[in-house]
Amino acid sequence: MKLVLAFRPTPPEVGLNNIDPIAMDLRSPELQLLDLLVPWNLGIAILGFLLAWVTVTLLERTGLTRFIWHLPLFFLALLILITSLLGLVLHP
Repeated sequence: MKLVLAFRPTPPEVGLNNIDPIAMDLRSPELQLLDLLVPWNLGIAILGFLLAWVTVTLLERTGLTRFIWHLPLFFLALLILITSLLGLVLHP
């Protein structure tokens, strides 16, 4: 049995002109919610805040915050860390 790999050239009609309209909307720096333009950074920051808040809440319920020296400072550092990671992954 012989394995044959063939190179198929990309047709010339595939390009930026034929991109899905939803994908084109996701490439813009802002999202349109009704008549309000919301920047991606705001959505990423809100998501980062919520994830940091849930993380600190879970740490408080399990009693692990007793090992944290300054909880508000830890929350701020966690917020910056999570928001930065989400920004690297999700930003268009």
